[in-house]
Amino acid sequence: MDPSLSNLLYDDPALYEAVYPTSEKEIPAMAERLFAEHSRAGVRTLLDFGCGTGRHVEYFTGAGMDCVGVDYQDAMVSFARLQRPGHDFRVGDMRTVRLGRTFDAVTCLGWAISNIHANEDLARVVATFAAHSAPGTLLFLHVPNAIAGPEGHGLQRHFTIDTPGFTATAEATYTLEHRTQLLTRERVWHIAGRPPHRDHVRFRLLFPMELELLLAGGGFTVLGMYDNTAARPGDPTGPALYVLARFDGARTDRGSTAPR
Repeated sequence: MDPSLSNLLYDDPALYEAVYPTSEKEIPAMAERLFAEHSRAGVRTLLDFGCGTGRHVEYFTGAGMDCVGVDYQDAMVSFARLQRPGHDFRVGDMRTVRLGRTFDAVTCLGWAISNIHANEDLARVVATFAAHSAPGTLLFLHVPNAIAGPEGHGLQRHFTIDTPGFTATAEATYTLEHRTQLLTRERVWHIAGRPPHRDHVRFRLLFPMELELLLAGGGFTVLGMYDNTAARPGDPTGPALYVLARFDGARTDRGSTAPR
């Protein structure tokens, strides 16, 4: 994980909730449709990595799945537990966490895997996915598309927060470090009554074939790769990739830790 990561919305989970009241449903709805189409015996259990405030866990639970959510950030998990009691949320690092069980489906949405930068760490994440998979387990990923905009072209540059208790605007700039495929986004927030607030995050970009090779190394076969939530086939040139894969190989284990 990037120790210098800072994000205005991550720092204030309640604000995150206010800013994104409905937009978290479209992508899990896509995953649900693909699960129904490709699951051999139905998806009854699901593990969500990078669960944040628990929106996706809540959605999938409402769809009849028994879910566990894992996130690296204590504040997000604490807020999720408070906001959505009765759901199972854990603090854990997706490179090392082990729950000691397998699931029918694993998800990693919101570009969460892009916060993992090194090749070895990405392989450890895929090993974590595999450690929680049995033959036939489905994996759904949401990642930035390196082909679409390696320099940040097509990505959001103007941000506005307008809630009853909080307003802010920001402009974003993107810088690509070509050797490491790290795309840095810097935003300067302008908030009434406060000095400008700067946040930044770095996304590891993965090209489609690179991602497919990474997953294959962990025993996963890609079933579909799309640049739209309708799962329309075609050349994936949009800013995000939605990837469905199935676990077919032996599980690997590159280290484990117990979540909290």
